[in-house]
Amino acid sequence: MPLLFRIAHYALTVLSWMLIATALISWFPVDPRNKWVRALHAITEPVLHPIRAIIPPIGGISLDIFVALALLWLVQRVLEQAMYS
Repeated sequence: MPLLFRIAHYALTVLSWMLIATALISWFPVDPRNKWVRALHAITEPVLHPIRAIIPPIGGISLDIFVALALLWLVQRVLEQAMYS
């Protein structure tokens, strides 16, 4: 069972970095047809879309990535507690 927790923990870490990359890409003029940008959006959009449906942008600032990262980090902490207990 610890192996499954470890795999899930690493997967959540990779997803967190992908969310951070998505946030950084949104600051620059990047071609949305780029295959890497499309792949990144295809992976992160299923996580961000439900959050956007609940929390709309506030003053033109979207908080969806911050909320997603906070939730992912919370789940990671719970997994860590489960791994080491």
